[in-house]
Amino acid sequence: MSFSFLNGKSPFDEAEERLEAGETVNGKPKMPVAPVMGWQDGVTLLVIIALVIGGYQYYQYAKRTSAEAFATCETLYTAAQTDASKYVEMEKCYEATWDLGFVSDTLEVVRQNRLGEVEDMRTAQKDLLASANAAFDKGDTAAAVKIVTEYKGAMLLYTGDQSEWDEIAKFATAAPAAEKVAEPAAEKAAEPAADAQK
Repeated sequence: MSFSFLNGKSPFDEAEERLEAGETVNGKPKMPVAPVMGWQDGVTLLVIIALVIGGYQYYQYAKRTSAEAFATCETLYTAAQTDASKYVEMEKCYEATWDLGFVSDTLEVVRQNRLGEVEDMRTAQKDLLASANAAFDKGDTAAAVKIVTEYKGAMLLYTGDQSEWDEIAKFATAAPAAEKVAEPAAEKAAEPAADAQK
């Protein structure tokens, strides 16, 4: 059965109209002749094919782009295992993947795990900062400086917390300088005492 699906009438409707109008061939009702496909049908079919092919091509492109972006992020993650400063760069890389057009379930799990790991590290560093601030508030500058200087991980704190961390870290560099100034003064004070004993 061949008929056009966009011209609004089926061939049987047309045949019924012709029969009612008395149109016959050799005394028999003339059977309808309809094109297999009208030009509108052809255009519609071409649009559908173009959409299917275009959608498939876009899917392949998005899939490839996503795989490349995640491979770059994973390279940074591997580098961060030996160089903690790479964690910040790796986090930015994974955050940028939210804009990708396609992310598979597997890559989504990887992203969640990597970003969760960085967030856990950031929380641990915030806890260290809180401990250092508590020691500093109690007047125990040495303990606060020790907490900050013994941390060897990546700097993952945001601006406000990082400035607090840096303020405490400044005491670590100020303490040795104060000791160097105090040493000659102590030596000079000791010299008159030694002379007096002679």
